[in-house]
Amino acid sequence: MSTSQQIVRRSELLNRRTIDRRTAEEVGRVDRLWLDAHSQRAIGFTCKSGLLGSKKTWFAWAQVDTVGENVFVTINPELPELHQPEQAVCPIGLEVLTDAGNKAGTVVDFLFDVLTGTVIHYLFKSSGWRGVLDGIYLLPVAAISTIGSKRAIVSEAAVSEPVQYAEGLHKKVGLVAEFLHEDFDRTLKNVAEVKRGAQSLAEKFQDKALEVRDVAQEKVADLKRQRHESAPPEPTPEPPESDLS
Repeated sequence: MSTSQQIVRRSELLNRRTIDRRTAEEVGRVDRLWLDAHSQRAIGFTCKSGLLGSKKTWFAWAQVDTVGENVFVTINPELPELHQPEQAVCPIGLEVLTDAGNKAGTVVDFLFDVLTGTVIHYLFKSSGWRGVLDGIYLLPVAAISTIGSKRAIVSEAAVSEPVQYAEGLHKKVGLVAEFLHEDFDRTLKNVAEVKRGAQSLAEKFQDKALEVRDVAQEKVADLKRQRHESAPPEPTPEPPESDLS
């Protein structure tokens, strides 16, 4: 395996094909990773194969040759098949309890170095203890004092203000609500601008209409005046003849 450190999230390996390095044949897919509770290291994984993944094969982490889109393992056909050791534990789903007796959450994943198998951080989902909202948070390995088959006991100080690893649902919903609010504000602003523009345009049309009306009235008055000036003068009536007879 490469000597450079390669930090991987456990869940990223699940269901990846497992290939025999010697024969290039697929032997199954990664099903579960197992840790040694004392050393906090990956010591192997279970590979599923067969109908509906019913067959389980154990591979020691020392057999892992390469971790990429596929997991290459070294299988020595001359050696007997290995079996899962008793100290192997799968921490997923462990209840996280503080050393003061409080429930802080549940282990949902872990980050580890595929070269050595060393766990770098556990990831736990908060149960809302001490106002820590939903989300996924880092749980330092050094904070864990005991790991059992169902629970892990950790330092209360280490999980009272944990570092968030991934955004919780409440924050995503909050971001969506904030976006919708901003979008609504923008929409109102755009509508107001359109209304102001329409009002301004209407005022311009009204001013233009008044201007056209005034011009038309002036032209009508000019025509009347011109027609009156060009009309022939009316004849002066003659005085009636006086009757002297």
